[in-house]
Amino acid sequence: MTVLTFALALTALPDKVPYPFTGDGIPQQWPGDYYWLFPAMVLMLLFVALVAALHQYAPDKSKTYSSLALCLAVIAATVLLINYYIQAVVMPTSLEKGQLDGWSIFTQYNPHGIFIALEELGYLLMTLVFLSLVPVLSTRTRLERSIRWLFLASFAAAVASLAVVVALRGMNREDVFEIIIISIAWLTLIAGGVLLAVLFRRGPQVA
Repeated sequence: MTVLTFALALTALPDKVPYPFTGDGIPQQWPGDYYWLFPAMVLMLLFVALVAALHQYAPDKSKTYSSLALCLAVIAATVLLINYYIQAVVMPTSLEKGQLDGWSIFTQYNPHGIFIALEELGYLLMTLVFLSLVPVLSTRTRLERSIRWLFLASFAAAVASLAVVVALRGMNREDVFEIIIISIAWLTLIAGGVLLAVLFRRGPQVA
């Protein structure tokens, strides 16, 4: 699901549209620019399910960390799910009907808008979920160690990229960090999903 979402998102990179983001180019890009939002919404639900599965997998001594990860996953998924649903359902209809009051602050074409900010928040929380899951995985097997390092690297890359982007661009980071944090989170889900599938198939008894 992440691969599908990623592929559709790459084909829907919008052209630069000046304020108030209602130019003639936007209707021409609809509905193609919105296709990726639908698998992205499904992905948010699957992300919560994945973390719930890890919570069940976790040994009793690590349940506190897995519970924290599950709570953060629900928050992250809720932020992103609401953000994507509004973008996919409300914004195209508003554009079609010419109801453009307040459009500019919500549309995905605004690099300083609410859509970008909520994506940054949601995917930063997702990397916090990865960090919270690190203590859940033991160091007994190479597979679990690999997943631990993947999750740690994801969180470290998110923090480092945010620091670099803020240092270079300040508050005027537009969609630069958003693209970076999405790429980090999605690549982690793709690689981590494969590794976790193998881990769940082997079961917790592997030594």
